[in-house]
Parts: sequence; C-alpha cells; structure tokens
Amino acid sequence: MKKLILSVFVSLLTWTMNAQNFTPTSYLGYEIGTRFTRQDKVVSYFHALQAAYPSMMKVEKYGETYEHRDLILAFFGTAENLKKLEEIRQNHQNHAASEKLAIVWLSYNVHGNESSGTEAAMQTAYRLLTDKAEYLANTIVIMDPCLNPDGRDRYVNFYQQYGNAPADLHKFSAEHKEPWPSGRPNHYLFDLNRDWAWMTQIESEQRVQRYNQWLPHVHVDFHEQGINEPYYFPPAAEPYHEVITNWQRDFQKQIGANHASYFDKEGWLYFSKEIFDLLYPSYGDTYPTYSGSIGMTYEQGGSGRAGLAVITQVGDTLSLKDRVTHHVTTGLSTVEMSAKNADKLIKEYQLFCALKVYRYKTYVLRSSQAKLEPLMALMKTNGIQVEMITTSTQESASKAYHFQNGQTETIKLMQGDMLIQTNQEKGTLVNVLFEPKTKLSDSLTYDITAWTLPYAYGVEAWGIETPGAKGTVFSGWPTTLSQVPTAGSYAYAAAWESMKSTRFLTELQEAGFDVYFNEKGFKAQGKSFNPGTLLILRGENKRADFDQTVLKIANKNAVSLTALASGFVQEGVDLGSSSMKKIPNHSIGLLAGEDASSLNVGEIWHFFERQMGRSIHLVFTDDLEEALPQLTVLFVPEGGISLSENAKVKEWIQNGGKLIVLGYAVYDFVGKDGFELSSSDTNNDSIKKPVSFSKQERDQISNAITGAIYACELDPTNPLAFGYDDYYTLRQGADHLNITANNVFHLKKDAKALNGFVGSRVKQQQSEASIAGYQSYGDGAIIYFIDNPLFRGFWENGKLMIANAVFFVNEN
Repeated sequence: MKKLILSVFVSLLTWTMNAQNFTPTSYLGYEIGTRFTRQDKVVSYFHALQAAYPSMMKVEKYGETYEHRDLILAFFGTAENLKKLEEIRQNHQNHAASEKLAIVWLSYNVHGNESSGTEAAMQTAYRLLTDKAEYLANTIVIMDPCLNPDGRDRYVNFYQQYGNAPADLHKFSAEHKEPWPSGRPNHYLFDLNRDWAWMTQIESEQRVQRYNQWLPHVHVDFHEQGINEPYYFPPAAEPYHEVITNWQRDFQKQIGANHASYFDKEGWLYFSKEIFDLLYPSYGDTYPTYSGSIGMTYEQGGSGRAGLAVITQVGDTLSLKDRVTHHVTTGLSTVEMSAKNADKLIKEYQLFCALKVYRYKTYVLRSSQAKLEPLMALMKTNGIQVEMITTSTQESASKAYHFQNGQTETIKLMQGDMLIQTNQEKGTLVNVLFEPKTKLSDSLTYDITAWTLPYAYGVEAWGIETPGAKGTVFSGWPTTLSQVPTAGSYAYAAAWESMKSTRFLTELQEAGFDVYFNEKGFKAQGKSFNPGTLLILRGENKRADFDQTVLKIANKNAVSLTALASGFVQEGVDLGSSSMKKIPNHSIGLLAGEDASSLNVGEIWHFFERQMGRSIHLVFTDDLEEALPQLTVLFVPEGGISLSENAKVKEWIQNGGKLIVLGYAVYDFVGKDGFELSSSDTNNDSIKKPVSFSKQERDQISNAITGAIYACELDPTNPLAFGYDDYYTLRQGADHLNITANNVFHLKKDAKALNGFVGSRVKQQQSEASIAGYQSYGDGAIIYFIDNPLFRGFWENGKLMIANAVFFVNEN
C-alpha cells in the first residue's frame, strides 16, 4: 500500500512538473472530437487543466446529479483577478462603480445527447488559457462543461456500445439510432432546458443557485439541432418579450455579426433570426435575459443522430470535430466581444437592475398557507424578495387588477397577504412570471405562451398599479411543527390541501397505519372539516406508539392535526359512517417504453418518488401482462400506447383496477364502446380558403392552442376535486372532448383564455370542453386527464388532482 501511495504521489509530482507541456490530447490520450468523453473523465480533465494553470483557473464542485455524478464550474481569469474572485463577485452584486470586468457564463450540454457541447467546453477552456488568454484581461469566464451529466453519459455509453470503428456514416445504422428515452433528458427524463425558472430538478436547483450568486453580464447556452441544419446564433427570432431592453437586443446583433465574420471566413453555413424566440421564461437564454444578462442560444447541427460522423441530406459529412470547432469558435467569439465591450456591458446591466417601471408595482397573493408555501419556496430559490402583511390594520389599494375576475377594483390588504414588488433586483423576472397577460409580438412561438404563477399555484392574486403597498420582509414559515400528542383522543384529523398532505399520508402508510378519508364534510368541536379530510382512528390502529408516531410524522411534514375527542360529530356523518373510506396502500405502476412520452413518464415518476416520497413501478409495455396482477393503479402516459382493445387490461379494471390516462393518450378511448369519452367538433369553419405557401405555417396555428390558461368549473363534492375551490388549466390541445360520466373539471360555457395564444379557428370550440373526469368500469375506474396537470412539474395546483385520482376516486 505504501508503494502504491508513493507511486501515485510521484505520478502527480511528475505531471505538475510537466504542466507547461499540457495539451488536451496528451491528457486525454486522444484528440478532442475523435471520441466521446464520459463525465468522470471530463471532471478529471478540468482538474488537470487547473493543475497546469493554477493561477488562471479554478474548478469548483457545485453539486451532484440524481445518479451522483459531479456538477462543476470552472472559473477563468488573469492571475490577479482570480485571486480576487469573491471581491469581483461582490462588486458586481453591489453594482460598484469600480467594476471593470465583464462576467461571461458558458453552459454546455443541458441536453445530454447534444454531445459536442462538452467536448467543445474542454477545447474552449484550453484555448482561453493559451492562445486566447488576452480575452481574460477584461473578463471573468465561468464555464459549466456539462449541465446534464446523467443524460450525456447515457448517450455516450450508448454510442460506445453501438459505434462502429471506423464510424458508420449512414444514419440508418445502429450508432445513429438512440433507444428510448435517449440521452436528451436527465435521470427523471425532464428537459432541463425548460426548468431554469421552476427548478423542479436537482441539477437545475443547484445550478441556478450558483448562477444567481453571479448573475453574469452574458450567458450562452450551447445546443445542437437536427443533422441537416446549419449553425444557428443570435439575434433571436420574434417574439421577444416586451421587457427585453434595446441594449439586450442590440448586443445580440453585435455578437451575431462577430460570429458571422468567423463563419464567413471559413465558408461555414449559419442562420439567425429564425425559430428560437425569447419568450418562455424557463430557458437557458430567457431566464438569464430576464435577470439582466445577454442571454443567448447557440445551435449546432448534429444532436443524437450525428455520432462521430454522419452523411447529411446534401451528401456532406458532418463530423464531431466539425461540430466542436463551430462551438469553440462561437464560444471564443462571445468572450472576445464581451472583453471589447466590458464597460458597456457593465453600464447597461447596472441600468437594467436600477430601472423597474412596470404597470403593476406590487403583486398581492392571498390564500391558505398550504397553497402559498410552494410558491414562496419558488420565490426564494429564484432570489425574489417577498413581503408579508403582519398586522391586522387594513390598508386600501386602488387600481388593483384581480386575476380571478379580470376586473380592476379597490382591495384592502389583509393580514397574511404576500406582497411581491417589481421594484427589486429580480423585478423584471417578477413581472414576467406574474403578469396576467403576456404580450406577443408574433404568434409563431417555440413554446407555451402562458405560465402566470397565480393560476399555476391556485392562489388569489391582484396586480396593484399604484406604488406604496408595503409589508415586512418575509423569511418563511417553519418547515416542521412541534405539536404534542393528545392522549386518549378518538382520532386525529388533517386537512387534505397540498402536496405535504400527500407526503403525510405516504409516511403514515409506510409506518403501517390505516388511514381513512371522509367523502362528505362534517363539523366537530366547532370546526368544519371538508371532504377528503384525512382521519387516523385510534380504534383502527391499535398500537402503543399511536400518538407519538402520528405526531412525529405530522410535525416532520408541517401538517396541522386536530385531535377529535369523539366519533360523534355535531353536523354531518359520524366517523363510523360508511362515508368514511379506508385509503388503500396502492401498488402503482407507470407504463414506459418506446410508445410513451419520456417527458410525461418523467413527470409522473418524479411526482411520486421525489415529491410524494412514494415508490412507483416503472413497467415496460412488454411486461404489462406480468405486472398487472401486482398492481392496483396503472398510469398510461402521453404518447402512443394503446390499451383500449387489450382484454387483459379491461379485465383488470373490471376487477377493481384503476387506470389513469393522461394527455393525448386519452384519444385511444374516444368514441369506443364501453368508454364514456367522446369528441365534439364545434368548429364551423368548414370551408377553407386556399393559403399561399409562404403563409401556410401561420395558417396552421389558427387551429392550435400553444399553452393557454383557462378557468375551470368543477364539482367540489366529487373525490377527484377534493382540496379544490377553483382550478385553472394549462391547455395545449385544441380538441373538444366530452367525459359523459363524472365530468368533474370542464371549461366554462363560452370559455375564453385568461392568458396565452389560442388560434382563431378553435376559440369557439373550447366552450364546456372536458378537462378531467372518470368513469366506473366494472368494479374499477378509468380516470381521464385531458390536460396534463403535471406539465413540466411546475403546474403546482394540478398535483393534488393526481393524488385524488389515486387515493379517493372509486374507493368503496
């Protein structure tokens, strides 16, 4: 062992002594672009590069992925500046007059199979320390070489397994055909490039926390697109969100022009001003833009089909080396332009942070603590300051737009109201996340057009146009409670109102408790209990640790309990009534595989494992018949899985199974015998005029809804709606479907979108469209979620609906 340690020490010493001879090839053992590099070797490469250039580079680990791969940042600067890194950060955060350096953040491989990014990061890092070191005189460069190591290693491992030697250039070969779910998403199959603002994933949460500590002047997100596409760089396409400043627009053009000069010299193809807009706030270009950066996306042709080399549709060979070279060129060009314009970048960023003149000066949020908690947590992770009205003195505020009724009115601020000001450091982001109406300069968009947070979180809200509303800076509620047991109580009752209710239920069941819920409301001890209230009955849980364990689990999850002295209630049904149902400890399955949307599989998987803390069985469709006898609930995700004609599945439902179908998967059941789901086409535009070729794309969006928010009507007495007073759905499909049995959530008559784009030809057909409901099928049930309530994990108010479907619907 001593000899081994000595050998390692001598090797390290030798390496350090030969640091001046460092090259990427000498360290890796191959030229960058001729192989794919796994994350562990990428991390070791950056540490070795730091060892070779210790005065100009610093590597920090900022977190781990779900699969425990390291997430790192590399900082580059002159020897003098690198010694003052924290001082530079503080000066930037404080908008110091002495600030002189432009801060540039380069992010690579947020999509794991867009694999040239990380290879380009390694080459760009080396060149910043060697032939382009002069750029560092006026800049600090921060580099994240791989935002999604789990997805990238999934891709790299696939390619290493199936790649030919030499590479097979034909795209029909195995090395160009990634299996499901591909390397694009992270462990839970989320698209991390749509998660910047929501931070539902651990990679996003850890990264954005570090990003918000720096808030760079320039941020670039390196991507890849289809193999037949040339290189894309800014300026971006319309629509730009209206809050984006003229300077942010102009510098994108300057950056693009500089890139073009290098590409023109080499004869490389490129395009700009198309496809990739700046609207949806949770991208790697828009989130930085709304935080004051020059946020940009760069797209190289390639992605998961390109491998090491592939023949494109025009007969050219696109190699990994080519793709790396292009990304290195734009990365260095970005740093070059930032160095040349450091003074202007600093000045404009400080102006961005100082000028906050928006229509709504304050957003007021009012709801129960349980509803407000997750939204306040999101504000905290985004670095947004929140105030709270802590006194009972009521102040009037005029010209307040009420999100729920669409009217401008006078309101009185109440104790417990949350206030979020737009005149703060993150005020632009506040405005974008909360604005009731998103202005579109162009209806052709790359993503959804509405995300208004009061609707997403189900809280009442107002936007106040006049300044002056003030509260006390809010630091948060207790994350645990210290309730004490009530010995001898007949039962403990807990409201069913949020995701913490579901975690409480999960932990109780895991601890072996039988938990009940009430189908009908009741009143006891002067307090009203809504339908869906959880009941832990002493008589049904005869154990010595009953009080201590129930209270321990409740306190851990910050769930308030009411100790009920008797099963005899003042109003409603007694606790021994048949309306009190035992909640089964369900065995839950989730179908996965080639015909399933990996994104929706991930949304459901993450919901149960990470948000509810409950295990779920991932089942490939080929194994469904074997799995069915072991399951009581089965989720069918969006995609092309067809079960409507599956005799085994039908029999399983009839015998008491619960099938939960999401999104476009519901179409498999539309109009078929035995299924109470039909389609109504109320579009009267039956005669269509010819459309010129140049206008066909715009004509098609007249039939689409691109993420619009609608108010729903609901049946609050139905188990699927327990915990809801109202609900707003994020609608992405334009078809009008009807659930003819329990049509629990549906749009209002003559429904109009509260926010977001709705095509002119489909506006009228949204009237009374079904959103969510269910039907009995033998002893079981089929629950239809026509709009996906778990979309990207950020539509918080939809989550309880999924839990209701699992625990309350059709329980006898």
